[in-house]
Amino acid sequence: MDKAVYVVSDLHLGPGRLPNGSWDPLEDFVYGEDFARFVDTIGRSRDPLELVIAGDFLEYPQTLPAIGLTSPADHLGTTEDESLLRTEVILGRRPEIASGHPEVFAALRRFMIEGHSITIIVGNHDIDLFWKRVWTLIFDAIYPPGAWGELRRVAYSHTIGNAEHGRVHIEHGHEHDPANRFGDRMERPFAVDHQGVQRLKRCWGTLFVDKVYNELEQGRWFIDNVKPIPRVVKLGLRNDFLFTATALGLITRFLLTSGLPPMLGGAEDAEPIGDILGGAAPEAEQVIDQVADDDLRKAIEAQLSDPAFRAEIESSLAGMSSAEWGMVQAGAASAVTLDDVSGGVSGDLVLGGGDGAEDAYQQAARAVMEADPQIETVIMGHTHGPIDGYLRPFDLQSGRKGLYFNTGTWTRHLKHEGQQSYTWQEIGEEMSYTSSFTFVKLEPQRDGSYQPRLGSWALGDT
Repeated sequence: MDKAVYVVSDLHLGPGRLPNGSWDPLEDFVYGEDFARFVDTIGRSRDPLELVIAGDFLEYPQTLPAIGLTSPADHLGTTEDESLLRTEVILGRRPEIASGHPEVFAALRRFMIEGHSITIIVGNHDIDLFWKRVWTLIFDAIYPPGAWGELRRVAYSHTIGNAEHGRVHIEHGHEHDPANRFGDRMERPFAVDHQGVQRLKRCWGTLFVDKVYNELEQGRWFIDNVKPIPRVVKLGLRNDFLFTATALGLITRFLLTSGLPPMLGGAEDAEPIGDILGGAAPEAEQVIDQVADDDLRKAIEAQLSDPAFRAEIESSLAGMSSAEWGMVQAGAASAVTLDDVSGGVSGDLVLGGGDGAEDAYQQAARAVMEADPQIETVIMGHTHGPIDGYLRPFDLQSGRKGLYFNTGTWTRHLKHEGQQSYTWQEIGEEMSYTSSFTFVKLEPQRDGSYQPRLGSWALGDT
């Protein structure tokens, strides 16, 4: 019989504690000892196991955040040396900077010493794992020489099982999120800047974290604990104007260009928007008038009379390429609102049950199962909201039943995410949050299929 499999996601291991013992303000993973106990407990199994970490294992954008501001272009991220430094911090090898999370890597190494295997799927927050030297550091920290099990890095998806029916497809899920997709199933993670330096590609979500969220989170600790990002932005615009002109400019560019190829103006020869009219960028009003989102447009227009605000937002908008601006003016892409990229949920609420329609992740899961009759379960992470697939099974065209699970997160999240709506005031209250430490366990069956179960380490499940 095949081995049992545990699937977790979205741990977001970051810098850890500062040298003075306090948590780094941008650290979202404060449960290293809990996760280590979980790994040690399941690792006592006499039979070999597989642990799948389905994306966003590590939190690169919020580790040494100043690095994210040094890239020469919005669509480009870090160099290999910069990602290496961040990796050393997360591993706990730069104590003069921060503690990192050595207890987690020690637990994973013990897990492999017991003869088990680990599969790490790359997510949008740890695309840095594609660097050869970065993966070597992580591999050496976890893999004990001579171990019986395997340690694998998977670019996009991982399939469990070998039965005619009942196999399991696992992916992170970010490629179904307009703000965080790379568009190529992580097949081409690198690009070259104008100086010939190889860098990671950077999606809009990471750009927003680098240029906006890292600064905002210093004063609004909760802002990175609620997903999706655009819906939190929407609520912030209406209830607490904390967003800078840079943030509003980035949001505007994203909404105007999200339907254009490439989304971030990633062409290496793209000219800046300032080249359009003899070196003079269009007036801010020309760009803002194109915005379909009423709340965003009104929020910007109300501030444009302030010279400092105007200069900052025009500087941010100037990053749009001239080709993109021309296509926007020509109507080459349909107008997009924050509600559109947040899953279609509007109003003054961050979260809500919606109208029961399938979201982009469920639609993608259905497509995977329809395309491959051997797959009957799809597991994703990314959204941080755990989903038990048995509560809403899919009726597939062939007459089969399909299941979609979400592993949730090991960071703090709203207590009733997906079931209750929250106001802006409520999402800023610590009592609204909990940590459920969810996972999906896949039990092997005699016919080679797998039976999934959503569990919670916080409730004592294994």
